[in-house]
Amino acid sequence: MDRRGWSVDEFDAARYAARARRVADLSQRELADLLGLSRATIGRIESGAMRVDTATLAAILSTAGLRLAVLDVNGTEVPPIPRDVLRDHAGRRLPSHLDARPPVDEPADRGIDPRRGGPPALAWFEHRDRRRRRRARAGTPTDHPTVSGMREDKAAVRRRALAAAAARAVTHPIPECVCLDGCFERACLPRCPCQCEPERPVWERITQ
Repeated sequence: MDRRGWSVDEFDAARYAARARRVADLSQRELADLLGLSRATIGRIESGAMRVDTATLAAILSTAGLRLAVLDVNGTEVPPIPRDVLRDHAGRRLPSHLDARPPVDEPADRGIDPRRGGPPALAWFEHRDRRRRRRARAGTPTDHPTVSGMREDKAAVRRRALAAAAARAVTHPIPECVCLDGCFERACLPRCPCQCEPERPVWERITQ
């Protein structure tokens, strides 16, 4: 039980270190040599006499093809927050508990931008009451928007637009121009079968 009364399974780093060494078939000295540590340090880690930091434990596990992971109550792995999340104009990440939104997705409660003519927003977030209502309807968003994700979204929109244009070109090809030579002086002549400039008055074209 932690200080809030929650039930927390004990994570026995010492026994996981021993597990990795067993899977990798390494002696304490061999593992120590691989990691640049002393054999005594590996011994203290496995006996529980020494607290091991996450980076060292991850390195020990990697020698056996194992890795650390964070799971939710359903056993699904939870990834860490991305590093390239949107930032404010000072280069600061938005607080992790907020539900950040891209600059084009302005919340309804921001009808007037209080920054009085400052630079456009790089990200938005909703205040607590609206955030709670949205989470109650749709759940907690997985992550803040990321720079790479927004870049990929723009690229995807462009790819869809190009694909749609290509499809239109196949189903509705642009007709071949059959304008007469004289049409290129000013506009289509009255006897031109193409008539690709219908906005010009006929009487004006007849006088040419």
